[in-house]
Amino acid sequence: MRMRKVMAAALTGLALIGLAGTATASPSTDVVWPPKDVTPVHKTKAELEKQAAGFTARQQKTFPRIFAGARNVSPGNWGGEAEGLFDDMQYMTNWTTFDVRDQASTVFMQVNAPGFFQTSPKQLCERDKCTGEVSDHRGGVTVFTKDEVHGITVAWNFRRSGEVVWAQSWTPGTEAQLAVVASDRAYTFTR
Repeated sequence: MRMRKVMAAALTGLALIGLAGTATASPSTDVVWPPKDVTPVHKTKAELEKQAAGFTARQQKTFPRIFAGARNVSPGNWGGEAEGLFDDMQYMTNWTTFDVRDQASTVFMQVNAPGFFQTSPKQLCERDKCTGEVSDHRGGVTVFTKDEVHGITVAWNFRRSGEVVWAQSWTPGTEAQLAVVASDRAYTFTR
């Protein structure tokens, strides 16, 4: 049942991205960031390791469906700038490689604890080139940015809890898939 919701979100994202004028290029002015009453999350290294194992399992399970036929899904270790986790870490990142139709692809993800990511959607669009915005199915907003020089597309999911999860790719045309990954509530610090 949960996978059906993920796939429904993917199809909605594809429809929104594909329809001219549906996704906006500038962020909503009604997105207050950071949200009021954010509850910081503090976890031990052991708790973060358990959470990272869940993130990895989720990537292995969902990426073949989200990225139509992805094979050889190989998530890297979760950590910060360097691999590895430590007590009270407020974000976790990883690289995941896979093949789609014999073409190598990579997705880089970052999951931020509530309140850690302070940049608002508006500030993000002042800093980076925003290409669109869609509401997710849980009261959040996903903002898309593009780095033309390096060919990087990023989906930034801002959540009411104060979490921001983002996913980026160097593969053209993956905006909808990145939005599904970034808005997937399995990637969270709040459990």
